Amino acid sequence: MKKRSMISFVGRPNVGKSSLFNALLKRKMALVMDYEGVTRDRRFSEVAVDVLGGRFVKMCDTGGWVPESWRRGREDRELLKNIESQILKALAESSVVVQVVDVREGITPLDEEIFQYLRRLGLPLVIAANKADVNGESYQIGDFYKLGAEEVIPVSAEHKWGMVEFWERIARFLPDATEEETVPLDSIRVCIVGRPNVGKSSLLNHLVGEVRSVASDKPGTTTDPVDVELHRAGHNFLLVDTAGIRRHAKRKDEVEDLAALYAKRNLNKADVAFLMVDASDGITTQDSRIAALVEESGCAVILLANKWDKAPHNIKSDSKEGLKKFRELVEKDWPFLDFAPLVAISAESGRVYGAAEGTDSLEPEGPWHLPKKMEDLWLLALDLIEARQKKVSKQELEEVVQEAFAVGPNWIEKLGSFRQIHQVGHRPPQFLAMVRDANEIPEALRRYLKRAMRERFGYRGNPIRWVFKHKR
Repeated sequence: MKKRSMISFVGRPNVGKSSLFNALLKRKMALVMDYEGVTRDRRFSEVAVDVLGGRFVKMCDTGGWVPESWRRGREDRELLKNIESQILKALAESSVVVQVVDVREGITPLDEEIFQYLRRLGLPLVIAANKADVNGESYQIGDFYKLGAEEVIPVSAEHKWGMVEFWERIARFLPDATEEETVPLDSIRVCIVGRPNVGKSSLLNHLVGEVRSVASDKPGTTTDPVDVELHRAGHNFLLVDTAGIRRHAKRKDEVEDLAALYAKRNLNKADVAFLMVDASDGITTQDSRIAALVEESGCAVILLANKWDKAPHNIKSDSKEGLKKFRELVEKDWPFLDFAPLVAISAESGRVYGAAEGTDSLEPEGPWHLPKKMEDLWLLALDLIEARQKKVSKQELEEVVQEAFAVGPNWIEKLGSFRQIHQVGHRPPQFLAMVRDANEIPEALRRYLKRAMRERFGYRGNPIRWVFKHKR
């Protein structure tokens, strides 16, 4: 994708970078807590700026910067090193750098060291003096000019103070707007979900082709969702790596609570979910909880059995038979996701297992082609999105219902004839029928209608909804 002008927000930990990012964005996108270390990866978003004539400006939020000389002796130095790596990549893509400082604390030695590094980059460098809304605090603004910044802008991210002035004063540092910066990109949203440490960040890094998300063997490394814009298979994608979701009793702190909430929100906005499980562990109770959330979200689903190379010997010894066994486990524990294609992978090595050995017939609504390499996941995602676009006429729906009544002859006596049957949605495919008593619809009829719709019209990889309402 073409490089756009981008503003990166950098600074030492806990000065309000994410709060300022959210305030300028006018919505809560980045996780914000009152202690350091919450943000770890780069976080991108675009905002239409009114004072710039509606121009879309790309912004990047980064983690708290702790340079090497300040990391010595700290237990989290490896994590801080990975965060610094993400910050340096953001700077390499930036048109303007905004160093966020805490005006109440004044200039600290760490602020100075970061500023001197930024100054050597030769990029426009602006200081955002955060927490400057209280009377008597603004007098310290002048101290920051001593560093040699081109502009020092007082703001208060918490109280949304100084946002308009920020854009007015930073406008002169932005490059001239290009044509694509006046129109937002329309992207297909793909969300990677799963419990902690199943390999979500490793998958994102492999699909992107660079270390875009901090990956670690330690669960809970990802906190903020990580968004990456990609152009693959002729389409724009927004790939989102979410935090691992654990049940509430297992969560360590409120950061993990918020991270899980943000993961669920991203899932509900997704077009396709890559639901990852650890093949070496099999299907766990928490996997089942997440699978239920995925089905409820209504998006298309691709089930990825990661760490296949570390799976038990009786599964991985024969890829074809192993996939068949794993598919049986999925259908037993998750009958509500029996429509989802299953792909065995190793996100760490980038391998896909089994597809070259004729496992297509194992999939629902088969035969259809599974990925033979990781990049084919994009084609599979497009296939699922195309599959749900099918429009079914009222006449075709009535035929399906009539066939259902022929299978269960007592249904028509109990329910009466269906009226006003029509399609009402595409994400997921959803169908509405008026009946005498919606409370009397048996579960067997619901299952039959869904199965009949799949056999007749496809909708592979997508959940199907039937909604019943009282005639009266």
